[in-house]
Amino acid sequence: MSHFKTSRLLGSYFLYECARAMYFVLTTWVLFQWTNNPLYTGMFVSFGFLPGLVSNLFFGVLVDRYSRKKLALTAGTVSVLILLFLWTAFTAGAATPWLIILVHMLLQTAGSLFRPALQALTAGIFSKEELPKMFSWSNSATITGSLAGAGTGGFLAGAAPEEVSLGFVLLLFTAATLSLLHLEEAPLRTPEGKSPSFLWDMKEGFRYVHHHRMFYGLFFLLMIGQLTFHTSLGFLSVYTSAHLLQGPFLYGLLDAVFSIGGMAAGLLGTWWWKVFRSHLAVWAFAVTATGLLFVSLNNALWSAFPGFFCIGFGTSLIRALLQSVQQMASDPAFHGRLSSLRMLGNQTSVVISGPVFGYIASTSGVSLVFLWLVLPAGAGMVWAWIQSRQSYFQTIISRASA
Repeated sequence: MSHFKTSRLLGSYFLYECARAMYFVLTTWVLFQWTNNPLYTGMFVSFGFLPGLVSNLFFGVLVDRYSRKKLALTAGTVSVLILLFLWTAFTAGAATPWLIILVHMLLQTAGSLFRPALQALTAGIFSKEELPKMFSWSNSATITGSLAGAGTGGFLAGAAPEEVSLGFVLLLFTAATLSLLHLEEAPLRTPEGKSPSFLWDMKEGFRYVHHHRMFYGLFFLLMIGQLTFHTSLGFLSVYTSAHLLQGPFLYGLLDAVFSIGGMAAGLLGTWWWKVFRSHLAVWAFAVTATGLLFVSLNNALWSAFPGFFCIGFGTSLIRALLQSVQQMASDPAFHGRLSSLRMLGNQTSVVISGPVFGYIASTSGVSLVFLWLVLPAGAGMVWAWIQSRQSYFQTIISRASA
């Protein structure tokens, strides 16, 4: 395993997530303080994923057809330009809640290309046997970046003007993009006689999933993990301000605790895989549900810390380990399309649920949002147990555990 390519990839994961977390803390806090309405937070989370419902279908084909490195560089550059626009708006005093939501939609769209391109690049550089370790490390780098970004974002939200804080975000997105420049990727393996049609490639992606139905179950579990992850983070600012009656510093601290749980998941991912084997997702959902109950059934500050730690730990295990299973079980020629189809399901769930949870938070209190999330987490436990009994799933887990 090359130290250079590993450090470059992990550096990009770290810097990109650090920028994303800092940006998310700053914008969600500003948005709620400006509007004092959780419905805007729900729309912010929901609308951010709306363009991805269409773009993901095309991005998956792009990732499988063209250089993953060049696509990641393109998406990173677009993210920098979008943040530059938002920074200019804040500097000029022209920022509004709806402008923040619009910029978030554009930034999420760029991220919908950056993430599958980077994941496919990782899968193409390393062998299948190295992928569980590499995805655990990348998840650890991602969560460490989130920890640093969230903590810094919470501090800056209370101590610095918005344009200064966004300037730091802009620099981090730039550094994440530049860290990919000197990586060398393996040439794409394209079947002979392949049709040049985008629609044909898109259709082949759906056919591949239909002929390998284990992916339906994986996508369902990953969708629940992502729904819980994004909803919990999206409504954390509302929870801190309206439920705990605390300021931006504690918001950043709780976001950091969430990230510490994810970092612990990254560090313990390989151990978790070996100990729980085919039941790894069952126990990850159990930890997630425990955290949600801590947060929703108690308004004491002490319960928020272990609650958000458990949510971060459980959802990060689900995302990292089941993505490893997906990459190991799939043909490299379909890595991009499978990642985009997975993200399509993830983002659809957030688009639909965001305004609903925003309405629940504005009418019944934000703690009820976390209580409702226990239901999909329970469904995840049930399906994870069913999938753990499938022979093909057990074979993949055993192959990586050996």
